[in-house]
Order: sequence, then structure tokens, then C-alpha cells
Amino acid sequence: MSGENVETVREAVQAFNRGDLDSALELMHPDIEWQTPDSFPDAATYRGREEVREFWQTWRDTFRGFRLDLEECVPVGEDHVLANFRVSGEGTGSGVGVESPVVFQLGEVRAGKVIWVAMFTSEGDALEAARAR
Repeated sequence: MSGENVETVREAVQAFNRGDLDSALELMHPDIEWQTPDSFPDAATYRGREEVREFWQTWRDTFRGFRLDLEECVPVGEDHVLANFRVSGEGTGSGVGVESPVVFQLGEVRAGKVIWVAMFTSEGDALEAARAR
């Protein structure tokens, strides 16, 4: 199952990068819970597909060409996937290109749908969260 979970996460990232938020959200469980780190300006827990869509859209509106540059996507146990990526885009107001340091995203997949995601600034924190779930 872990290989299928990795593919689900990869498909969601690809759909997001194409701007196909509907397809990306179809890979999310209707009760998805998405947690962002305290270091984010919009740090919060987003619940349900519509809140996740709003979170994603805020970032897409803030940065032209906003994309997730997936560096690694690996299984962690049976139900979790660790994705390492950089965020890139261009400020809509300034036109300045930006690229983030590596962001670590831990997802939990059940029955082919992502049910929980938490974002971290370190791999160690993400792995610790996987052990705690």
C-alpha cells in the first residue's frame, strides 16, 4: 500500500502544479485536515476540501507561477508519505522571483485519499510526527 500512497501524493502535487485544484482535491478525503507550521504567515489548521482550496488559492494568488518543486517523496510506514519540496513563484505585486528552503510535508493516506497533512521546516520534526500518529 505504501507505494500506492506515494503515487497518490505525487498525483496531487502534479495536479496542483497544473493549476487543476479540483483534481488535486479529489485525491483528498472530504474530511482532510491540513496543518501549517507556526512560521507561516497564515499558520492554521484547515479542515475539509474547501478550506484547503482557500489555503492553496491564497498562495497561488500571492505568487504568479506558484509551484511545488518535489525533490523526494517516500513512504514512512504503511500509511504515511514524506514529501520534501521547495516552493517557487514570482510575487504578483513585485515580480520578484522567490524560492523557499526545503519544506517537509507529512501526509497520511487512507483508502487512496489523503486524510491528514502537516507541514514542517525540518525532516526530523516530520518523522517524529509520523511516529506519534
